[in-house]
Amino acid sequence: MDRWDDREKAWDDEEKAWDDQEKALELYNDGVDFCEQEKFVEALACFNASILLNPEEEDTWCFKGVILFGQEKFQESITCFDEAIRIYPEFAFALNHRGAAMLHLEQFEKAIHCFNEAIKIDSKDSFYWHNKGHALLELEIYEEAMRCFDEAIRLDPEQDYTWHKKGMTLYYLKEFNEAIKCYDQAIIINSDSSDYWYNRGMTFEQLGKNKEAISCFDMSIKLKEKK
Repeated sequence: MDRWDDREKAWDDEEKAWDDQEKALELYNDGVDFCEQEKFVEALACFNASILLNPEEEDTWCFKGVILFGQEKFQESITCFDEAIRIYPEFAFALNHRGAAMLHLEQFEKAIHCFNEAIKIDSKDSFYWHNKGHALLELEIYEEAMRCFDEAIRLDPEQDYTWHKKGMTLYYLKEFNEAIKCYDQAIIINSDSSDYWYNRGMTFEQLGKNKEAISCFDMSIKLKEKK
């Protein structure tokens, strides 16, 4: 009788585990739907409930981390990305976002380590290279930052923010004419960024081209006023 009871309990436990996993998946899918609708409070509630039922699903932890990142809760987001990476160490997307959170916390060397790990797994993602370049730029390691931005641009030449960061790097290297070319390319792709126009103006100022600089500053002010 005891043996039968043990078997029955094991079957009940297994059935409950399956039910929990199915419910966790439903909650996860609901969370993704809420994310697509930009209802992040509701999405976070779904992911939290899903994790309670199945804490070993890396995508749920990663989505939760992305929401917390968007709320500028960077340390909390890192905890979520850590869990996702623990479950799936080859999770390049989570490694990249962990590094991005560290960028915001000004933990630049730790961020670079994350980006390096992400690049080892997927070297074809331009954003991983861009983020590594950003961290290197913050550390004033300009030549290496340039190599990262060049690789990001080679992989995806339509990312205006990478052209902008490359322009900033060239500015710090005092290669002002080349910097302007990069700002021009960023503006061709996205002419609505006040930062791009402002930095373009600063670079013209370094070249003594005050008329062009003022024109850029005027455009930057105009775009800021529109926001």
